[in-house]
Amino acid sequence: MVMRISRPMKRAGTKNEQFKKRVPTALLPVLRGKKFAVDLPLTVATESPTYTVMVTLSDMITFSLGAPASRLATIRHAAALGHVEAFLDAAQRGPEDLSHLQITALLGEIRKALLAQHEANPPARHKVFVDGGVEEWSELSEWRDMIADAEVAVRTMMPQGRAAAVSRVRRIIDVDAFLSARAVMLTDKSYRDLIEGLPETLSRVVETLSQRSHGNYAADPYAPQYPQWRAKTAPKQRATDGYVKTFDDLFDRWKAADKRAASTISTWRGYMARFKKFVGHDDPHRVERVDAQRWKDSLVAEGLKKVSTTYLATFNTLYRFGLTNSETTGIVANPFDGVKAPQKATAGTKRLPFTRAEVALILNAARKERLPHLRWIPWLQAQTGARVAEVAQLWGSMIVPDDAGHPCLHITVAPDGGSLKNEGSERTVPLHPDIIADGFLEFVKSRGKGPLFYGGSKGKAAKRLREDQKHPSKGVSNRVGAWVRGLGIDDPRKGPTHSFRYWFKSELPHRSGCDSRLVDAIQGHSAESDAAAYYRAETPVMLEAISKLDLTGLADSVPKAEQQASA
Repeated sequence: MVMRISRPMKRAGTKNEQFKKRVPTALLPVLRGKKFAVDLPLTVATESPTYTVMVTLSDMITFSLGAPASRLATIRHAAALGHVEAFLDAAQRGPEDLSHLQITALLGEIRKALLAQHEANPPARHKVFVDGGVEEWSELSEWRDMIADAEVAVRTMMPQGRAAAVSRVRRIIDVDAFLSARAVMLTDKSYRDLIEGLPETLSRVVETLSQRSHGNYAADPYAPQYPQWRAKTAPKQRATDGYVKTFDDLFDRWKAADKRAASTISTWRGYMARFKKFVGHDDPHRVERVDAQRWKDSLVAEGLKKVSTTYLATFNTLYRFGLTNSETTGIVANPFDGVKAPQKATAGTKRLPFTRAEVALILNAARKERLPHLRWIPWLQAQTGARVAEVAQLWGSMIVPDDAGHPCLHITVAPDGGSLKNEGSERTVPLHPDIIADGFLEFVKSRGKGPLFYGGSKGKAAKRLREDQKHPSKGVSNRVGAWVRGLGIDDPRKGPTHSFRYWFKSELPHRSGCDSRLVDAIQGHSAESDAAAYYRAETPVMLEAISKLDLTGLADSVPKAEQQASA
């Protein structure tokens, strides 16, 4: 059985991550003691240059990724895994017997690799003093000597001669490491043919590099003589078998990793559709940083707001998920990393809280309503500063007593799929005495344990929702918002339901003298620091503060003229 290790490992005594994978037992007799080479990216850039790691194989393939836990370590691990699996796959298939054309193409790959490594900066020429005179010396001259020795060794036509030839030119090219890095295993005959053709190919490389060292970068006349190498199993091809192929694939894997809100699923699919249309394809692997930057610029040019926290944040999240799970997604870079649209908030656009007079008007109007969502949701928001969706999805089973027996709202996910914004949103908040006095508990009793504000007169739970289907409480929330607008509160900077949260944030400490931690606990705001996260507010403390809000007095304070205008 093959042990699959899908993530970088830690080794004692070093901060760097390790790659570790067991060699299948059946392949150990063939591979033990052989050298394996893998090319790893130097940086996180999509087209990063690489460096080579050499390993002598035993029962485990183990080497350092040269970086602590980070995106770079994850990317290198994904690249290494592709190479290793391709190499083991080639070993499982057994040695390949190549044609003359394929051998020539493979020699061409050696030539290309050496030119890519040295062409930009050819081995330099130096002047040295010898016996009182000055001679010119170049490393290329040593290369020529090595190649000449290898050619002599090859002519013996003996395995020992071929081994000597490979050893002699190892400073120029490690043939065995070159083959393993490309997941190529050759039969004895094909290996012999490759080594016999090696000296001539290396001589041509030296000739080209010599021209480059003299400043001649004209087209290489030898390039057309080598056919294109077509590997049976390239690391990238082998590694992409189970990778995501489309943005929908990536999105579905991200979505499956945790429960996502239906509104998020719907909105993000819309963002993906826009981006796919913009770049003209549906392949997350083909997206480059310039594509992300161009899209950002086009969105800003359209006049869209909050581009960084909506459109760009969506793709940043998807690509970060892909990187974290690169072994299975194949995502090795995030082209959206660092791409931002610095859009300053302009004066006159910031969200505003309700005024006391507006809250009074809403509460007064709600007392006259017969529809449960209009009668109770505004009052529950006023006493908790809760998000309207949290209140709209309440069930009768979520009205529970605390240890002292006082009735409370247990704000949590609805049994039929209603969600909360985040972990900190789940909380228990005591009911305000004014709401109890107005008969809210009698209303809850009449609805039973099911939904309070949707599900018909019997409060039936919704059927199991599709993952992209919006929760029925969403419609309830919208109707409450439309009703508030109908009261004449039509300032676009005031959310018809959300501005309750802004009002509560300042009103509660002003009336009760409580600190911000208690307000955050009641409202379900996440703690701003690790230390603040340890704070837990008891319901009696919450009740004492909430009771200082005179909701009934506030509703009664509305002048009769305003009451008649809103009726």
